[in-house]
Amino acid sequence: MAFRSEILIKLDKKGRVQMPAAFRDELPVDDRNAFVLYHSPNLPGVVNGNSRSGFDAMLDRLRGEVLGPKGSIKVALDDEAFDPAGYLSASARTIALEPDGRFSLPGEFAEAIGVADGVILTGKGEKFQLWNPARWQARKDADRAKMAAFVRGLDGGDA
Repeated sequence: MAFRSEILIKLDKKGRVQMPAAFRDELPVDDRNAFVLYHSPNLPGVVNGNSRSGFDAMLDRLRGEVLGPKGSIKVALDDEAFDPAGYLSASARTIALEPDGRFSLPGEFAEAIGVADGVILTGKGEKFQLWNPARWQARKDADRAKMAAFVRGLDGGDA
């Protein structure tokens, strides 16, 4: 599974978004009738999306790799312990996907993004993101400058 590309999508009169076929095709074949949306944990106004199995795998990695065995047990038993997987789960919503690829964008996500001018769906490999178009363009411009600096800093070695 690898979500790729960036696509500007306008909401229809009912506030629904059309998920492009290229994105739908990246959902597991046996699980294409729904996916998960959740607020970015560190970037206000951005909504992340993933297949249900991809989201669950991310939560498992958080619990296993980041928290480790002792941390996973602690968050399971200690109601005051910080659980990053629980934090993400609490804001996550399973979104039904209509047969034609449309889905209703919950108000909490539409408000966070600011969807008056549509929404940008951008692929991020294992996940996709929903952005406000103007905010995405600013981020893309900043990332382009960072990428240029990164490439300039690569050591060419003996190539």
